[in-house]
Amino acid sequence: MESASWADILAQAIFHTLVASLFVEALVRSWGVREPRQRMALRLTALGYPLVLFPALVALFPARGEEGFREELALFDARSWETVRLLGVGLFWWWLTAFAAVGAALFLMDLWPVLRGRGRRAPAGELPDPASAAVLAAELPRAAAALGIPEPPLVFLGRDLPVLFCTGVRRPALVVSRGTLSRLDRDELAAALAHELAHVAGRDPLKSWIVMGLRAVMFWNPAFQVVSRALARDAEWLADERGAAACGDRLALASGLLALHRATAGASIVPRSLPFAAALAEPLARVRSHDIEVRCRRLLDGAPARLPYGGARVALAGGALAALLFFVV
Repeated sequence: MESASWADILAQAIFHTLVASLFVEALVRSWGVREPRQRMALRLTALGYPLVLFPALVALFPARGEEGFREELALFDARSWETVRLLGVGLFWWWLTAFAAVGAALFLMDLWPVLRGRGRRAPAGELPDPASAAVLAAELPRAAAALGIPEPPLVFLGRDLPVLFCTGVRRPALVVSRGTLSRLDRDELAAALAHELAHVAGRDPLKSWIVMGLRAVMFWNPAFQVVSRALARDAEWLADERGAAACGDRLALASGLLALHRATAGASIVPRSLPFAAALAEPLARVRSHDIEVRCRRLLDGAPARLPYGGARVALAGGALAALLFFVV
């Protein structure tokens, strides 16, 4: 009976998170939420549901698991699927196993590149050539000042491949290559640097590790994995907005994003050692290109407006989810 109760809790957590994520996404679209901070706040409601609200329901209301509640008050009871059997096994167990497997697969797809990267040595910085040093000395302090942060440490790579990202948890650093400087004009470079420094200002490397840790805890929950990915895309949108505001040139940032994407489009984003790498490479490349296209269109559309009563909307979403899902077991 104990194993069945744990299965019930896992199944409820998966189903509740799925409903919460769909409900929040419907609110984002129906309300027309375009400002990235507000989108992230709403999606954090769905992300926090299985971590906070669902454990509270289980701990504070154990009567939800009793037969009387299931038969008289519950709007949906997953255990009813046990009466339908396939190959001698109830649909409840098929459903739970399939969803847990999808969640683990989604998590491992993002964990595997991280584990491969941990086995490599960090790229050693080089002294930039005089031309590169002059450009960085002119643009980097200006972008940092516009975002109100101290100039971060710089790691320069003498490579022709375009590289530009921020890294580091306690003290984030900016990594840039000679290939990036050669492919972007001054306006594009200033905008691209502002975007990366926006990540530094928001402590996004630290936040990404926290989210990855939570994803490891919820590795069996596919809806949690999907919402985490959506939250990462919103974080990129927020960095685009903050970077564009800092540099004052949305077109230059869009142009820089497109130039860097085209320069790295041929690089494989799926490790060849992974199963079905060849089959996954083209669809993932299309997704990546579509993501860049969406980001560029957003930049060209202008800064999104914030909706009024943002905090009240988040509270309403959380309260509505708690009330609705209380009756789903």
